[in-house]
Amino acid sequence: MIQDVRIVLSGLGHVNRNLLQILVDKQELIANTYGINFLVVGVADSSGIAELPAGFNKKELLSLRNAGRKVKDLEGYIKGSSTEQLIDKVTADMLVEATPLNLTTGMPGLSCIKKALSRGWKVVTANKGPLVIAFDELMMLKEKHNAGLACSATVCGGLPVINVLTRDLKTAQLKSLQGILNATSNFVLHELSIGNSMEEAVLEAQRIGAAETDPSQDLNGQDTANKLFILMKTFAGFKGTVHDIKMEGIEQIDQKIIMQAKQHNQVIKLVATAVMENGEWSLVVGPKRIPAHSFLGSCNGWEMGIEVKTDLYESISMKNYEADPLGTAAAVLRDMIDLVKNSQP
Repeated sequence: MIQDVRIVLSGLGHVNRNLLQILVDKQELIANTYGINFLVVGVADSSGIAELPAGFNKKELLSLRNAGRKVKDLEGYIKGSSTEQLIDKVTADMLVEATPLNLTTGMPGLSCIKKALSRGWKVVTANKGPLVIAFDELMMLKEKHNAGLACSATVCGGLPVINVLTRDLKTAQLKSLQGILNATSNFVLHELSIGNSMEEAVLEAQRIGAAETDPSQDLNGQDTANKLFILMKTFAGFKGTVHDIKMEGIEQIDQKIIMQAKQHNQVIKLVATAVMENGEWSLVVGPKRIPAHSFLGSCNGWEMGIEVKTDLYESISMKNYEADPLGTAAAVLRDMIDLVKNSQP
């Protein structure tokens, strides 16, 4: 028996468009393997919101951007309404939130997630902003309203870092963590090492949709710090805020610094580190010279990687290659399926 799961898409940028493409391409597999049919009953972008209880045609939604159209051009467009009003109005089971990052207020994503959780919906987000600003509040809302919240797509895209730590390392206590959590900065450093400029590398990252909306957050370490914060909150019960993370970016790294490291068989990487010091976590993000033959040293270009040491599982390392938003969209779908299956009796 196939279960219809009614979803609202907040944002029709790179992530949710890739998600729609996967839902089209994998519809039969999702139905046959997991018994789920995801029905898009509401959509929102910067132009407005639209509702269609019978479900939008996913291919039509995909064609919007290519045809120069937006949500306001869809059947079911609701003039002058906000995404929160759509959540109040529509009958749905899940919000898929992938609006642009906002680290000042978390909006519009934060208010939408709070509204959906308060209605008892399942929420999947690829947006780090709401979690960085209001992680504890969102978790409390989830528990209070018996809702669901999954965010594995916020850290390293398709690499299942959060899933492995929280699901597969049960009862383990984290001893230390270090990782390359931002692919754009790693790509930029690689391009510098082969003689290209930082500006050229950033433009290429923006062209393929891999860089943050504000690419300075990739370069100054903020995106890496956001991911480190989410990791430590989900797995290690970190009590601080993202502002407790010491942060330095790669803006001052040039080809001369990279070549000096190379002479010592080292490479420059933007590394996130978490270590326990005097009973408290010390979290640091910054460029480091590391051995070229080491695990993190071998993460090149669009690769991200992480090394975790725990009391039970000793040392675990994993990495992936992700040069576009497809992996992040696949992680969103992974979370969507998990939330549905985990809620079934």
